[in-house]
Amino acid sequence: MVDQFTPDVINKLQAYLRKAFGTQALSVRARPKKSEIADVFANDKPFGVMTLDEEDGELTYQFNWTLAEKPKPLLPAEMQRIQAHFREMLGAKTLSIRGRGKLKDSAEVFVAEESLAIMSADDDAYQFQMAILEMDLDDII
Repeated sequence: MVDQFTPDVINKLQAYLRKAFGTQALSVRARPKKSEIADVFANDKPFGVMTLDEEDGELTYQFNWTLAEKPKPLLPAEMQRIQAHFREMLGAKTLSIRGRGKLKDSAEVFVAEESLAIMSADDDAYQFQMAILEMDLDDII
């Protein structure tokens, strides 16, 4: 079982994220002194953090990113605004943020028709969480 971000894992995660989001703008870099954390960059700007989560022998990579601004209810206009921000930042033209029924404190992040992440609004920021299972990386070279 992997308990750190090795160069092989970093390369696979980077390839996975680039494919999933349909953009070459994302890169993953290990932290020199914290082998259980990696940073994700969008066009060389800090974008998010990747951590390891192992439960019952299953390894999951948790990709978290934050939009540090005071959240508003996730009504259609607000979701479109955030969507436009991330499309521009990543160059991901098919990224969309969609509501989750009657919920106004969270939404789903899609690329094309694939749901990739959950976005939630806390007191101080929008939080995005994406789980990548170890088996998702098996086909990545």
